[in-house]
Amino acid sequence: MNRKTRLALSGVALLVIVALAWFLLISPLRAEIATTDSAIAAESTKIAAAEAKLAQAEITREEGKKNQARLLELAKMVPYSSQVPSLLVQIQDLADQSGITFNSVTPGDPIESEGFQIIPLTLDFTGSYFDLSDFAYRAEQLVAAPGRLLTVKSVQLDLNGTAEQGTTAPAKASPDLKISMTLYAFCMDQAEAAQPAADGSTTPQPGSTDAAGTTTPTAK
Repeated sequence: MNRKTRLALSGVALLVIVALAWFLLISPLRAEIATTDSAIAAESTKIAAAEAKLAQAEITREEGKKNQARLLELAKMVPYSSQVPSLLVQIQDLADQSGITFNSVTPGDPIESEGFQIIPLTLDFTGSYFDLSDFAYRAEQLVAAPGRLLTVKSVQLDLNGTAEQGTTAPAKASPDLKISMTLYAFCMDQAEAAQPAADGSTTPQPGSTDAAGTTTPTAK
């Protein structure tokens, strides 16, 4: 066998080895790499979707915190019960700030309305017109604190006393007045709040305890 023949056979053998290496090693490896790339792309898509859901969940959680804080504020404005003692304390604070003097404060029977109850309060006090104006303003702005939602329903004014016969009383820029005012406060309708929902459950009220022993927090 001459040299050319040996070289030809060696070349053919080399080609066979390269072909075998391609079909047996490189080609399956490329297919595996392509499969791995596809899996990586699919997992990257899943991760991106999961990150988007996580970001939305964070937004929802923050909104939930804000909504919970708002619900607590609303529970202070219009509580689930009349809470007359604390309401009277708030009204007395307003009177002290306005410089008026109460003669009497008389809560009336609750008035049923759609979805809530109206609590009428009859206030009899003395003070000047400016004291009255200041008190009425503070009462209707109490809700912004936030505090109870109050509205002035009616006001009646009379001069506080008269001058004695034969005497001349000094003129005042703003004479003392006897004032009768009706304020309206509000609370949730207990009968409606206790109605069962469509699934048979009832809406928990602040301060209530369910069957599992969980207490719903009250607004402070």
